[in-house]
Amino acid sequence: MEHKQINPKNKMSLYSYLKLIWDYRYFSHSLAIGEIKNKYARNVTGIFLSIIQTLIGLAVYWLIFGIAIKIDTGDIPYPVFALPGIIIWQYFSFLVGNSSGALTDSEHLINKLYFPRINLTLAKVLPGLLDFGSGFLVFIIMFFAFGMRLEISWLAIPLIIVALIICALSVGLWISILSLYIRDLSQIIMQITNFLIFVTPVFYPGTIVPDNFKFILYLNPVAGTIEYFRAILFGSALPENEYLIGFAIIIVLFISAIIVYKRIEKQITDLL
Repeated sequence: MEHKQINPKNKMSLYSYLKLIWDYRYFSHSLAIGEIKNKYARNVTGIFLSIIQTLIGLAVYWLIFGIAIKIDTGDIPYPVFALPGIIIWQYFSFLVGNSSGALTDSEHLINKLYFPRINLTLAKVLPGLLDFGSGFLVFIIMFFAFGMRLEISWLAIPLIIVALIICALSVGLWISILSLYIRDLSQIIMQITNFLIFVTPVFYPGTIVPDNFKFILYLNPVAGTIEYFRAILFGSALPENEYLIGFAIIIVLFISAIIVYKRIEKQITDLL
């Protein structure tokens, strides 16, 4: 990569800012690799930790909603049905939870170097994807163990992963911005995330939600991501078009977060 002398006081266009983010992609990559090494290479149990967490979550939901309450999932065994929602929610909550400290925990880097501050949050994408991949591997094993067959629709899985990244990242970017002004935001976000899982079809199908409350799911982009993911995995009918409302909202949040980051670049050091 060609190294440049960047003066953060200079104004730049949105295109120039996006290009700068791209130029510093290796910086984000290095931070991500460092975080992965800290989690896995230096911790023997870390290799299996995400898989164990996924299996524990699945066991709890299976016991409560699959066996005790017996939620109807049609011809799909409950563990196979619930697992896609669990791994999507785990990725979303990971990125959102870690974004609150992306800037405040990196004050030493921000004070020493100039780089697009947004890259600190972008660096959280890859470590979360590693956990998502391990969870998806568990799903594939369970999928075949229950005697299910692959569908041609699996070719669309990369689209769902992109949608998930944008969804989680757009919320994460805004949280990292707000954390500059609200220092205890991480605690607030943790409580909100614990609540939002119940209004997201992680462990139940969205079809059981009464029509009067469906608008809650339609405004929730994570709900749409999970419902489309399941439709692709199981070759079932696509969910209602109203779920696209949540995706439209998340695109607005994503674009606006980048614009706000560009505008506050010069102020971040003072806000820390």
